[in-house]
Amino acid sequence: MMNGKDNNWILVVDDDTELAQLVAGFLETNGYKTKIEHNGLKAVQTIITEQPALVVLDVMLPDMDGLSVCRQARYGYPGLEGTYDGPILMLTALDNDIDEVAGLETGADDYLAKPVRSRVLLARVRALLRRNPHEAPAPMPSSEPQPEEKAEDEALIKFDDLVIDKKYQSAEKDGKVVDLTTAEFELLALLASNPGVICDREFISEHFAKLGYESSNRTIDLRVSRIRKKLGDDNNPSTRIRTIHGKGYLFVGDR
Repeated sequence: MMNGKDNNWILVVDDDTELAQLVAGFLETNGYKTKIEHNGLKAVQTIITEQPALVVLDVMLPDMDGLSVCRQARYGYPGLEGTYDGPILMLTALDNDIDEVAGLETGADDYLAKPVRSRVLLARVRALLRRNPHEAPAPMPSSEPQPEEKAEDEALIKFDDLVIDKKYQSAEKDGKVVDLTTAEFELLALLASNPGVICDREFISEHFAKLGYESSNRTIDLRVSRIRKKLGDDNNPSTRIRTIHGKGYLFVGDR
C-alpha cells in the first residue's frame, strides 16, 4: 500500500549497471525522476519502504530474481511492513514465454523482452502511469488543442454493460473500473473493435508485435483467461469472449 512519502519517481532494477543507467537516463530525458537498484533484495526493501510511482524490473538479478522480487513486493516480505500496489514492468532477455507467464502470475502489470526499444519502453511507462491512480505526473504539452468531440466518441467502445475507453486505456463493467494490465487492455480493445469477427492467434500476435510484444499462443490464451475472469465472464462457455476451437476468439457485442 502507498504511504505518505514522495513517490514521484521510477525505480529501475537491473544488475547490468550500464543498461540500468541507459534506461534511467532515457526516462529522465523524458521528464521522469529515477533511482537505480542492482540487487534483488535491496530492490524489495526500496519498493516496499519508499513506494516508487513505477518499477522497471529485470528478471535476472543477484540474491533474489525478479520474479521473487515481484512476488515479495506484492504479498509482503518478512520484517517489512506493507506491500506495493503500484505498476511493475518486467524485462527479460530470455527467448521464451515462461518468464512472461510467470511474471504476470506473480503480479507484474506488463512485460517487455530485451533488447527493449526506447520508444516502446516510454509508451509502456506512460500507459502504466496514466492508468495507475497514484501516478507520477508525466510531462504534458503546454498548449495543445483539445481533442474534438468526434475523436472522443471514436475512442469509446460501448456494449450494454461494458465501456472501453481507448484514449485513457480504461474499461468499466456495470459502471465499475476493470483492473486490467496494459497488455490485457490492448487485447480486449482489439477483440472489442472487431465484434462478431473471429480473431485468430496469428492476427493477435501480429497486432502485439507492432506494440513491441512477443506473444506466443500460451500468453495470448493466458491473457484471454485473465480478461474473462476480470469481466466475470469465466463461465464455461464464456458469453462475451467466445473460444472458436481451431480458429481463435470471437467477441460478442450487445447481447
